[in-house]
Amino acid sequence: MTAFTTDQWMIVALVFVLGVILGMAFLASPKWKRRYREEVERREEAEAETARLRRQHDELQSLRGAADRDEARRRDSEATDQAEARRRAEDEAAAQARARRGTDTPERPA
Repeated sequence: MTAFTTDQWMIVALVFVLGVILGMAFLASPKWKRRYREEVERREEAEAETARLRRQHDELQSLRGAADRDEARRRDSEATDQAEARRRAEDEAAAQARARRGTDTPERPA
């Protein structure tokens, strides 16, 4: 491998410095600043939308849980009502059977 001369090292250093200066100039231009700010705005909008959707999801989950509890209560109420109706029907049937036999008192098991 050949060694660089002092002149070649100076050229490498100058190219490096020129690259740094051009890089800073391009990054400082309004076009890049505008693009960066637009990207920041898009990111902030996306984060706000995500937060809004997360709140909406949590609210829907809460409502879904409440609806499930209401449905369970309704089913329990219907089951209780059906049991009550069945008991009344059995009581009426027993009362009719007693009336046919001529007794007014309910039967007592022996």
